[in-house]
Amino acid sequence: MKILLFHPSLVPPKDYGGVERVILWLAQGLLERGHSVWVAAYPGSRLPQGVQLLEICPRNRSAFALLEKLPKGVDAIHFMAPPEVNILEQLPCAGLVTVHGNAQAGELFAKNTVFLSSDHAKRHGAEIYVYNGLDPKEYRFEPKLKEANFLFLSKTSWRVKNLAGAMRFCSRARAPLWIAGGRRPIRARLRSIFSRSFHWMGPVNGAFKSDLLARARALLFPVLWPEPFGLAVIEALVSGTPVLASNFGSLPELVPGDVGCLLDPYDEETWVRFLTLSRLPWDPERCRSWVLEKFHYQKMAESYEKLYKQVSSGVVVHSKPPIASGWRNS
Repeated sequence: MKILLFHPSLVPPKDYGGVERVILWLAQGLLERGHSVWVAAYPGSRLPQGVQLLEICPRNRSAFALLEKLPKGVDAIHFMAPPEVNILEQLPCAGLVTVHGNAQAGELFAKNTVFLSSDHAKRHGAEIYVYNGLDPKEYRFEPKLKEANFLFLSKTSWRVKNLAGAMRFCSRARAPLWIAGGRRPIRARLRSIFSRSFHWMGPVNGAFKSDLLARARALLFPVLWPEPFGLAVIEALVSGTPVLASNFGSLPELVPGDVGCLLDPYDEETWVRFLTLSRLPWDPERCRSWVLEKFHYQKMAESYEKLYKQVSSGVVVHSKPPIASGWRNS
């Protein structure tokens, strides 16, 4: 098949960019499965060898602009966010949409829309989902390197990611915490200045991020919302690092009891109790093998390949448009 992935941005991004990394892994997986693959992205994007770049001007990044430059004979276009209204009906080929975030209550989606986890799909009145996958070769796995530091890796300025909670738990447990990702909120900045327990790493990517994930004692993921997926969770696990996470959204699907623990983010005493354990009970080898079994990029590519063939044959993904139920903090 000839497949085009549409995500008008720089790929990969200068900083973290979870969606952009998933696109690269998906493109690589599809290429390995024998497909011709294009990625529609900004000039300067760096793609896997053999994947073709279709340049999208940052000043005109709409899906309508894409229609003017489609390669001949494309079988399916995969949008990594809902495109403009009615664009799917104007495509000369099949279209598929993946939703990577949480929508507002009542928001409607096209019938050919895919979600990131079972929970994510159910909250949109849908059934079809494809787990994100990663390339384990990009991650360091050396269990003997483990240090005492816990790791927070997420959008630090986004309240639902709950950096404040992670810092509070570690402060009470007197546990050292590496903080990585995004800009530094002023309150976290002040606390990190006046406490030796907090080490601000800022935005991380590449080898530095891989090193932090491999060396951390565990990843802390105390989110306050129904997580659609949680790429940092599987990045930690493939590095042999267990995960302490909230019991919201997709996380029960990503973190079974043999690779980490699900906790109520509002139950501070339980978090502190885990952070003060002298030894965490989870095996790094099992953490990694779980990701290789469930969240490998080749498995993701295989799942999407089936959907491309389905929509190309004229069969819709859902019989009726998915609709978001919305969410709110507890």
